[in-house]
Amino acid sequence: MRRRESLMDKVYRYRGIALLIGIPLLLVAFLLVVMPQRSGKGFAKSLTPDTFSRAAVQMDTIPAGQGSEKYCIIFDAGSTGSRVHVYKFLQKGGQLDLQSDIFEQLKPGLSSYADAPEEAAKSLIPLLETAMKTVPIELQSSTKIKLGATAGLRLLPEGKADIILDQVRKFLKTYPFQLDDKLGVTILDGADEGAFAWLTLNYLLGHLGKSEEKTVAAIDLGGGSVQQAFAIKAQDASKAPPGYITQLSGGGRTYSVYVHSYLGFGLMAGRAAVLSWEEAKAANPCILADHQGAYEYGGMKYELVAHPSGPTFDACSKLVKVVLRQDLACGAPQEQCAFNGAWGGGAKPSAFYVSSYFWDRATDAGIIGDKAAITWVLKPNDFGTAASKACASSVSTLSQHFPNVEASQAPYLCLDLTFLHTLLTEGFRIKEGSDVSLVKRVKYQAQEIEAAWPLGAAINLL
Repeated sequence: MRRRESLMDKVYRYRGIALLIGIPLLLVAFLLVVMPQRSGKGFAKSLTPDTFSRAAVQMDTIPAGQGSEKYCIIFDAGSTGSRVHVYKFLQKGGQLDLQSDIFEQLKPGLSSYADAPEEAAKSLIPLLETAMKTVPIELQSSTKIKLGATAGLRLLPEGKADIILDQVRKFLKTYPFQLDDKLGVTILDGADEGAFAWLTLNYLLGHLGKSEEKTVAAIDLGGGSVQQAFAIKAQDASKAPPGYITQLSGGGRTYSVYVHSYLGFGLMAGRAAVLSWEEAKAANPCILADHQGAYEYGGMKYELVAHPSGPTFDACSKLVKVVLRQDLACGAPQEQCAFNGAWGGGAKPSAFYVSSYFWDRATDAGIIGDKAAITWVLKPNDFGTAASKACASSVSTLSQHFPNVEASQAPYLCLDLTFLHTLLTEGFRIKEGSDVSLVKRVKYQAQEIEAAWPLGAAINLL
């Protein structure tokens, strides 16, 4: 007679199956115990403290595995080069969570092809190859693409910029991305450029949604123009002359943002303005004594004629101040005017973040003490101190004091540093001893994102 199996006999008999089922169940139970509980909107992640708030910012992100992937391609066609940003977002409802920014750049810019528009379009091929490799094939047809040309193209003779942009538009349409016929390729208005840069910076720093005084001012110095943008209170906005206020939404509220673009006062255009000033053509106090040659910009050539007694920071500063033309009326009380006939916003921001060529020249001058830094706090006088040293040098000795500067830029270092110092202190009326944050990129969730207008444009486009 067959013996009836006991419970222990059955357990022993099916021990292999029990192990196969039991081990995964134990692992799942263990993970549920040790892992933190997730909140409704996802994990709150601490960002690197910025120099304004001095505290980590908590931001809700879309949980991993949720939301749909969205890509957006933004070309920044500047006066000295072309750049592409390929942004990847997670989108859930009305929320956009930036995941990555693939960035590539090349020189020269589109404006260098004033008489060869087809070559201008083809110059973007290496950047388009980056976009093609980054965006998954199945998402390319739904991925929006935009090219915004900035100050360099604005300064070309009438008609040439339009021909270049028309060729670029036709060329981009040969790629699988989604290009708007009217707005996909444009010369970006300086005010839009400044507004998008402000939106980008305050988004990355986590200040959107806070009061106006808790947001930061953005000053972006390009080659052909410089933009300033900052949020002001509604009562100040109501007193603004026409054309200075842009309404921008972010963080659940709407801001009145003062925005102005100073065309012709970017670093490269500023050089031309200083060199072409009538009273200084025959003897310029910003040119190193032993330098000869000419400076070319916007299809024009400017002879470099040094002052007989050589350059000095003080004399160069006076010339730059004259070029800025602070005495021009701006349609408001003169103490509210900035320079070149522009209204300055009426209120003074609490914190300034400056970018682009401010960062580059600070690097050349050795002001930034850490090569790995992506932000750096300085005072306007730091540019003045470096300018004094550069103006006291000759071309042959400059590299001894400034080993980081490229040989092609060395002859202009006295002029450039003086221009930056004077622009901050006289143009934007920032006190010598005030803290100013140089920013190249912003740490956003474990990523380093460039603090420039393209991200704001991508958010707006999506």
